[in-house]
Amino acid sequence: IQHLAGPAAAVLPKRLALAKPKFQPPAPLPPPAPKEGTKAAAAGGDKAATKDSSKAAAGDNNKAAAPVATVSAPAAAAASKPTGSDAKGADKKSGAKEVGAKEGGEKKGDKKSEEKDKKGEKKGGGGGKEAEEAHIGHLDIRVGTIVKVGRHPNADALYLEEIDVGDDKPRQVISGLVKFVPEDKMAGRRVAVVCNLKPAKMRDVMSYGMVLCASNETHDAVDPIVPPEGVPNGEAVMVEGFPGPPLEEVNPKKKLLEKLFPDMVTDAAGAACYKGARFMTSKGPFTSAIAGGHVA
Repeated sequence: IQHLAGPAAAVLPKRLALAKPKFQPPAPLPPPAPKEGTKAAAAGGDKAATKDSSKAAAGDNNKAAAPVATVSAPAAAAASKPTGSDAKGADKKSGAKEVGAKEGGEKKGDKKSEEKDKKGEKKGGGGGKEAEEAHIGHLDIRVGTIVKVGRHPNADALYLEEIDVGDDKPRQVISGLVKFVPEDKMAGRRVAVVCNLKPAKMRDVMSYGMVLCASNETHDAVDPIVPPEGVPNGEAVMVEGFPGPPLEEVNPKKKLLEKLFPDMVTDAAGAACYKGARFMTSKGPFTSAIAGGHVA
């Protein structure tokens, strides 16, 4: 129609002047909410980043996402580190745990130590005494009388004796004295008997003690030490300077006798001694026909 000329053109209205619509960009989207651990950092340090992201969104037709704020390692550590009373509370709890663990360990150690001491006392008959320096007071030496003697059924060099040491019945003791003392001189003889040794089997027969004897240097003369007349059976032998009480039972693993024997001798008068002190009874010392010898 706009191209008509002549009278018809005068009848038609003039050309419309229409303005083209301008493009209006959409409103920018709000930025995503930061996480809990980064709220403070995002709010304080990333305001400029949010504004920049809004401007970038206005220039971009279809992309309107704001960048996500990141938190540095020191900031994260600072955010996770307890402060003020929280830190003190944590230190207090940690210290309490350490003290509790230490006290628990000490209690366990003390309990184990007590149990070990009790076991030692049961096995060794007073394990605490054996831990001390060995001395003659640890032996239970008593005066006794041989009431019966005979040959060992399985050994020609051994005597099998029954000795009255003040107990309810005679004590069975085995002695290797066949080569040194005739059997008729053993019967009725008064002797010193160690009564707290651990019972031992000798050639299939049990022995419950040991008769103390003196011997010379070459060990070709052996003679039991003898108490004075009038001393009752069962009387304990005392050595001045080495008081008891004796052990309940001597543990052979402790080698107590081996420690005592070097100091057990007879003096020039034949009296039995330990470190210079005589083996005494209520009537006097034990003696032997062998002077200057060893006692075992």
